[in-house]
Amino acid sequence: MSSSKPKLSLPKGVRALDYDEPFDVAVFDLLLPCRTFEVKHKVTESGRVSMTAEFLLRLLRASDGFDETDFELFFGFDAAERSFVLREAEEAGYVEREDGKLWLTEVGRGLFKEGEDEPVIYEVEQRVVRAGFDLLSFAPAVMESFSKFDQWLPELKVAETARAAAAKDTVRDKFRRFYGEFSSRTRNNPQKRRFLYSVDHVEPGNRFSNVVRVVVKSTLRQPSTIEPDLSDWKVGYEIEDRGEVVDSCASFLTGLSRDRHPGDMSGLNLLSEVAPEFMASFARGGALSPSLLLRRGVGSGSGTEASAAPAFTDAIAGSLFTNANFLKITDALKNAADLRKSRPSSCLWLLPQTAAWGATRALPAILDRISDRLALPDPENKVEEPPRTIAFVAGRPAKLVAEAFDLVISGHDVAGIPPGLEILLVPGLVAAICVHLPIEATRAFPTPVGLISFDDHVVERVRSVLEECSRSFTVAGNGMNLTELRSMIERSLD
Repeated sequence: MSSSKPKLSLPKGVRALDYDEPFDVAVFDLLLPCRTFEVKHKVTESGRVSMTAEFLLRLLRASDGFDETDFELFFGFDAAERSFVLREAEEAGYVEREDGKLWLTEVGRGLFKEGEDEPVIYEVEQRVVRAGFDLLSFAPAVMESFSKFDQWLPELKVAETARAAAAKDTVRDKFRRFYGEFSSRTRNNPQKRRFLYSVDHVEPGNRFSNVVRVVVKSTLRQPSTIEPDLSDWKVGYEIEDRGEVVDSCASFLTGLSRDRHPGDMSGLNLLSEVAPEFMASFARGGALSPSLLLRRGVGSGSGTEASAAPAFTDAIAGSLFTNANFLKITDALKNAADLRKSRPSSCLWLLPQTAAWGATRALPAILDRISDRLALPDPENKVEEPPRTIAFVAGRPAKLVAEAFDLVISGHDVAGIPPGLEILLVPGLVAAICVHLPIEATRAFPTPVGLISFDDHVVERVRSVLEECSRSFTVAGNGMNLTELRSMIERSLD
């Protein structure tokens, strides 16, 4: 009997990687500039004559003229009733009378469309609507509710300024193009068909913004190449009508690219220091390979089978705000809370020195989810409780960061901290640490790679790294002095 060859199998929860399948690199919510316009226009609405007049029109269409006396006998009318029906059709210009006979006029024959047996009557009406358009593609836009956080999101740039300046003329054309969409919102009687007859006057109104969800996509085969995905915002045919918006989103992402930095290797070394056993399998030639770590992170985020037991430490590929990593954070918080009775009072977040970090509604959503796992304030505790969410920011903090966190601590002498380093710490429960850097390119969009863990040893090592980094941050947004700040940070890290 011949010996059988050994079979290789993948661990449960991990599937074979498709190197051409897109994965989520980052998530942004961007403000799309819009404006309302008052559009005065005329519409034609399909209406109906009386049922008797309609029967008359249909009868005349089917016959070559009709005697007035035969019409009276056919419907059983007296002279007054006959005169009323004939007057309605004659005054509308649909019927003419000659030598005691009734005939359809040219207008009356035109009421019958090809393939339809019933006449269609149109009435012209003057209407005024307030129509919203975005100022990039001039596609329809509807006002949305905004939070205080939303107002500080980055705004997409208007590339064709000349087109925006001539918005009134553009809106005339676009109102005709999208009239069916505007009409469906204001139609009182859906049984009536409404058609645009003319656009008479356009007057610009107030500015407003829409929020565009942009998911940054890449592939393992070309991790340095990214594309914007707007499918969370609009469906396919709607995106096709908004090509200028897509182009502006792509331009925004291109502006976030950066060169490799000497500190990137220092950041990768920190990953190996906090989780040496876990990171050992991603080392090549004595150095951590971000490409291997990226593949593991993508693979662990796309498994189709649940693991028998949760992994205490897992790889991260992409921003913490992607759907896959958001789920990893919430799962790690739940698993850690189930294992430990104690609850920390704060979470601390060292922000990477990358442009537009946190420009997504996912940031306050994650902070809310983390806050649910923190200890409730003790009303009997006379010691002032530290802020529940704390951010460490290099330089001047963005306004959306100040809005999202309870306290922002700034630092200007941060040369010793790798610029791509990001740490999220819920002391005693969960730690996430990653490095934002170009992968397989000297210049590219910085893709985050790293790990998330609720292993006691890993969490403690990450806490030590964050404690060391925190010494570079000396200015508190609430105005407390340095001694008070140091004391507060120590209590928060415990």
